[in-house]
Amino acid sequence: MNNFKYLFLILSTIFIFEMFNSNRAEACTINSGVVKHGTTGADDSIEDGCDTTPSLYEVVIYKLYLCTSSPTEATTTSTVVLTYCSQIFDNSSGATASVSQGQEIVLDGTYTRPPNGTYTHGYAFMDNTFGITWAGEIAASMDGMSSGSGVFCGTVAGSGTHSKGSTHSNSSVCGANAITPGKFVETLAQFGASSDAFSSKAFVENINGTTASITGYLVDSNGHRAANTGEVDKLEGLVAFANPVVITSDTTSISMTFNVGEGMHLVDESGELYIGSGPFQAIMTAN
Repeated sequence: MNNFKYLFLILSTIFIFEMFNSNRAEACTINSGVVKHGTTGADDSIEDGCDTTPSLYEVVIYKLYLCTSSPTEATTTSTVVLTYCSQIFDNSSGATASVSQGQEIVLDGTYTRPPNGTYTHGYAFMDNTFGITWAGEIAASMDGMSSGSGVFCGTVAGSGTHSKGSTHSNSSVCGANAITPGKFVETLAQFGASSDAFSSKAFVENINGTTASITGYLVDSNGHRAANTGEVDKLEGLVAFANPVVITSDTTSISMTFNVGEGMHLVDESGELYIGSGPFQAIMTAN
């Protein structure tokens, strides 16, 4: 059971979604540890928004499932249908996963071994709040949303909400010297820009250069798709694995690799550095 427990733990890192833009951005170009800033090749720079690696990302997990086919998604009047899924983790109070590149995590909760089979999808029930910690150097001076100005920037200890009609403006701090970052906690109540029409669904494909895809759903307190930003209570996530997870009677262990290389979104907002969330991925192999 301990070996299978690690399978369940790794699943908790594959369901994080871009908050500010429902389409996956390009990876930031980083030269000698400095993040690109400029209009040349803008898709891979902060100028138009790009994704890079956070130092630490925290998410709260309630339930995890492995599925032999894709579940039927929730609607505004119904919950997700998990007929072809097996629950593998449960914590009704929520278990906090602190995720960093290449690091194993431990979730407190109840684990259940899945039946033997080939699992093509995973499904997660999560809180819609996320903790982000990061600091780095940028190729051009920027203003922090919270305070300061300079080429060194990072997350500030604080919290904010991204919703239809408004977003946080206090996630970053910048200065002339290296920044000691704090943990910024985001509450997600909208996919896409705050100026966009309300969207309770986001889809991201080809995660970190693989064939994996993820779909995020903002749901209300009944588990139905939220009809507006004020109804959002939790986040649910569906992942289509790049490679199926095959469990057999001979399976004794799970090897795993975290890929959080695009787990944070950076964008220049009128000279100020906006820091938001991006997609994570976990690669699993049953042995």
